[in-house]
Amino acid sequence: MTEDRRERAERILDAAADLLLRHGYRRVTVEDVAEHAGVGKGTLYLHWKTREQLFLAVMLREAARSIEDLTQAFEDDPELTLLHRMTRTQFLNVVRRPLLHAPYLADSGVLGKLAAKLHDNQDPRHHEAFLDYLRSQAEHGLIRTDLKVEDLATAYQAVLHGFLLAPAAADPEAAAGLLADTVARAFQPTASPPAAKVRAAAPDAIALFRATAEIDRANLRRAY
Repeated sequence: MTEDRRERAERILDAAADLLLRHGYRRVTVEDVAEHAGVGKGTLYLHWKTREQLFLAVMLREAARSIEDLTQAFEDDPELTLLHRMTRTQFLNVVRRPLLHAPYLADSGVLGKLAAKLHDNQDPRHHEAFLDYLRSQAEHGLIRTDLKVEDLATAYQAVLHGFLLAPAAADPEAAAGLLADTVARAFQPTASPPAAKVRAAAPDAIALFRATAEIDRANLRRAY
């Protein structure tokens, strides 16, 4: 893909994201997006064949950016790779991105039928990477080991999604703190493990999340 094509695709996605937030999925047309992006309708269709594909690409890009931000946070502070700290960071990452939080709130005004399709269209390696992350945390004694990793992941996702379904706009920091405390108490042997253990496990976590971010970005480039 040429740099010009990539820049044009990003400009179209920027326009589509802006219109989605302002007017909602049902009210935004391909013509609206093309005009807002400063391109012709036919040019837009060179990138995405349908309106749904376009808006789904907006959502997938937003999800990819959230993983990139999380990975950068890990690199800036490796102690954030501990499960409850990672959870707090990513929870805030999601609730502060209206396009990402909308599917959990069933906000059909913003996303319409796309809300149900976001997770179905994410790369399955997301889940595998998260399981590998939990295995690494367990090997370093940072999470409980009396459950199979798959069962622990199921329970963890239920807790996380429950918090994402609850309104957090009034005080997202308080909600994030309560979520982190819940995760620490439910899934970790201690909320404050030795720093050396956390640092020893951090490179695995950083590598796994970086690889996931790179997969998402590569998938998006192919979709452009």
